[in-house]
Amino acid sequence: MLRAGARHPDADELEASTSRQHDQDVDVQMYATLNEYLQLEQKFQPRLCLPAGSENGEVTIGARDGAAHVLRCLKVWYDLPAEVLINAINLFDRFLTKMKVRPCHIPCITVSCMNIAIDQRAEDTRQPRTVSVEELVSVSQSACTAGDVRRMSRVIGDKLALAAHVRARTALHWLRLLHALLARAAARLHMRLPPLQESELVNLLEIAVCDASCVNARTSELALVIIYHKLEEQLAEWSQRESAAGGNTDSVYYLNDFAAQLQAHCNMSEASLASTRGLMRAAQARYGARGRAHPQRLVWRLSERTLKVLRPTDRLTSLLPTIEEQHFAVEQTPNRTRSGSESSESEETSDWPRSPVLPVYCNN
Repeated sequence: MLRAGARHPDADELEASTSRQHDQDVDVQMYATLNEYLQLEQKFQPRLCLPAGSENGEVTIGARDGAAHVLRCLKVWYDLPAEVLINAINLFDRFLTKMKVRPCHIPCITVSCMNIAIDQRAEDTRQPRTVSVEELVSVSQSACTAGDVRRMSRVIGDKLALAAHVRARTALHWLRLLHALLARAAARLHMRLPPLQESELVNLLEIAVCDASCVNARTSELALVIIYHKLEEQLAEWSQRESAAGGNTDSVYYLNDFAAQLQAHCNMSEASLASTRGLMRAAQARYGARGRAHPQRLVWRLSERTLKVLRPTDRLTSLLPTIEEQHFAVEQTPNRTRSGSESSESEETSDWPRSPVLPVYCNN
């Protein structure tokens, strides 16, 4: 019999065997998911062919990019997860692939795609949606009604054959899956490297999908190219640090080789991957150049009806007028009588709201 607190001689070997079996099960499950994504990739792949200029009243590339940026603004405004934005853009591009629409319908289609994406997110998480259709219409200023958005949402659902049990496998799904596979490969190699931050990868993906040049790229290629992009940025730093410390730099290149094995498993040719890499980098360059060339603060555009509701403080001044003292005798003080019909509504500030007004502070 073993003493109290003593371990079985085969306990360590049993734990190691259990850990290896668990790792193998996880790897099998992840590669099964990878194969599932490969089978469904073409089903959810947009194939847009939009003109650069409006010739016969067609939707242009600029209109598509404008709609994508409106969707991203709505995502930031309501602090929605990245899944909602990527799914809404995917729905928009797939609908334009199947249907020929007029430019005047683009605002309604844009808000409707966001509405569908929010509904799908609520169904997947089994939580009530936090953004109503009326709020989407109001903030987006799409000049359509909530009823129009609901009807257009049904049309989009019918044309794309949206089903409750089947969700689109977007580039974000691919990005997270490939990122997880690379992380497991790095763990097996015992690599002490700074991990690729998922938030940075998702930000690069949002910039890419908002650019029309990356619409027709394979979602798997776009995700792998983004991971390659971040990996190449850190390769030089990792190599220099390991060389200075006298460490082995081969593990870094092993990880790069593993990404190449993923490329072969997904049937990505070198030419297609190089083309997608060029499109992604061009989109990143345009995004960065636009941000540097047109720095601007947040501007609020309000309608006349909104201005009447807000009661702007245009009559407020920073300097108060001097109050002149008047010395009246007690008997000369004018009598101030107040009738029962007088109220503060007849004063100069009668148009100000009686409810409390909360100030809004903006960082300049």
